[in-house]
Amino acid sequence: MSQLVDEAIFESEVLTDVKSEQIRIIFASTVPSLITILLCSFILSVVQWDVIDHVVIITWFVLTNLLSLVRLYLYQQFKKLPVESLVGDSWHQGAINTSIASGITWGAAGLLLFAEQSLVHQVFLAFVITGMCGGAITTLSAISKAVRGFVICALIPLITKFYLINSEISPAMTIMSVLFMSMILLSAQRLNRTIRESLEGRLQRELAEQTIRRQAQFDELTDLPNRRLFLATLRREMASAGRHHRYGAVFFIDLDRFKSVNDSLGHAVGDELLVKIAQKIAERLREEDTVARLGGDEFVVLLPEVGDDQDTAGAHASTIADEIRELFLTAFMIQGHEIYLTISVGIALFPTEVSAEDLLKFADVAMYRAKNEGRDSVRLFSAEMQDAVNQQRIIEKGLRQALVNNEFELYFQGQYDSDDRLVGAETLLRWNHPESGVVAPGQFIDIAEQTGLIVPIGDWVLRSACEHLCRIDDHLMLAVNVSPRQFSAPDFVDQLKHILLETGANPRQLMFEITEGLAMANIEHSIDTMNQLKQLGISFSVDDFGTGYSSLSYLNRLPLDQLKIDQSFVRDISTASDHAIIVDTIIVMAQQLNLKTVAEGVESRAELDYLKSRHCNHFQGYYFARPVPFSQFSDQAEKARKET
Repeated sequence: MSQLVDEAIFESEVLTDVKSEQIRIIFASTVPSLITILLCSFILSVVQWDVIDHVVIITWFVLTNLLSLVRLYLYQQFKKLPVESLVGDSWHQGAINTSIASGITWGAAGLLLFAEQSLVHQVFLAFVITGMCGGAITTLSAISKAVRGFVICALIPLITKFYLINSEISPAMTIMSVLFMSMILLSAQRLNRTIRESLEGRLQRELAEQTIRRQAQFDELTDLPNRRLFLATLRREMASAGRHHRYGAVFFIDLDRFKSVNDSLGHAVGDELLVKIAQKIAERLREEDTVARLGGDEFVVLLPEVGDDQDTAGAHASTIADEIRELFLTAFMIQGHEIYLTISVGIALFPTEVSAEDLLKFADVAMYRAKNEGRDSVRLFSAEMQDAVNQQRIIEKGLRQALVNNEFELYFQGQYDSDDRLVGAETLLRWNHPESGVVAPGQFIDIAEQTGLIVPIGDWVLRSACEHLCRIDDHLMLAVNVSPRQFSAPDFVDQLKHILLETGANPRQLMFEITEGLAMANIEHSIDTMNQLKQLGISFSVDDFGTGYSSLSYLNRLPLDQLKIDQSFVRDISTASDHAIIVDTIIVMAQQLNLKTVAEGVESRAELDYLKSRHCNHFQGYYFARPVPFSQFSDQAEKARKET
């Protein structure tokens, strides 16, 4: 695996446990504590000098501050530990032992420096020792044994002395001292509980954020980098190759007839096979190479350096690709099944004038050429394959005509609450192509984004959604996806105000779904735009939460109302523990941030029951309703209204 992936792109966090943080809190207060001990021991010695034997005072003072020197030495050694490493149990026990030893020295003061004939000196001694105990609450309460040991060892001798002296106020002083010690210990216990809860809460948040971030960058099945992480690495290597005048290569690998494995042997066998394949490919590569899984049965490989000229690079890359292909000549043994597979590999070389995304498309085109020519082969992208890329330009032209000819239509998929009541819908774009029929956005939306056509298409979607909004019940919310280009346009807010004014739509019924990438691209601009729209009454939801940046810091800053759990996490949630962990984390996080949650892709009763048991707020998916034209959705809404 490429070191660039490990070091530059995914900055994994080293999380420490609660005990380590408790120890750090104790040692962080060492220097102020030692200064306080030095000053208080000196002042106490001076005050008691005339009423206590000088040898006793000097001996106590020296021993007390010798212990301080030991603690200072331990503090210096502790500072040498890595900042966020786990701290061993020996340091935990050491913190307890030194705290108890310090308490014993002050307990010794209660015995040795107690002036039995002078009430004033007794009170001053009690004042100093109780003051040290009060200070111990703030410096030692992170570890309950440490603070209890200090307080008990420091106060018990003083209480005993008050009890044994023969004076009129002896009983009162004893009782007051016992009550003070009880209150000190109770306060220390409460503060310790607060510190522990705070540390545990922080640790859970860090773990949740790391889990979601890793989910956003790595494939959960194979633990390989995903598309987002791979493209980031590819961009950097393309730039480096251009500077150093060398060639690199991208492989697009697709498993031939993998679907038959899933259909005949089941998804469990298929998943285990994918893991084995990922391991086999990774073992063949060099340390500086990268293998990633795009999804399904598609893998990609990045070779940063394969030659100094195009011909040499092409030949070397083809040789490596053939070696990877030959790895599949040996059968895979999965759960007692002997499975033979072949692969089709497409290769694209860089540096080139195109983007990383386009380079990946070139490799994809070459891979499909390999498939079409019999599978189990390798093909290098060529100019002739450019024809396939030209098909994308045909789609672009069709999109422009679709805007002119009004070929777009909004479909509506209902959203339901925990009582299965209709509470709103998400608008989904469809293209009524004159030749191909109804086309889903997955086939054209990326091209619309790349060409900038997403802005006029997005304006059409907003206007159409607002027009339909005026025709539904005023308690229903309408969720509309907003593209990054559309959202970042300088006149977006003014354009929306104009649409609302013209259509008469109620903005309080509008929910804009934005992606994490959109929000993070320019977070200050995002916050400003969202606040302007919030003033109009519009709500905001983060779409497909957990598949992007998933940073807790931006969740706190953005004026959000809802998190939308991606359907990839919802799928098989009742049986897939890894999906359940992610969903549980997102729901709990949303609850702590006072955000609602909506789960998309709910297709079974088991999935719905699980989500309800975790207090997810709203649900969307084929279990309730498929996306339908507005006339059918209107009928669904009317039926729901009559049933309530």
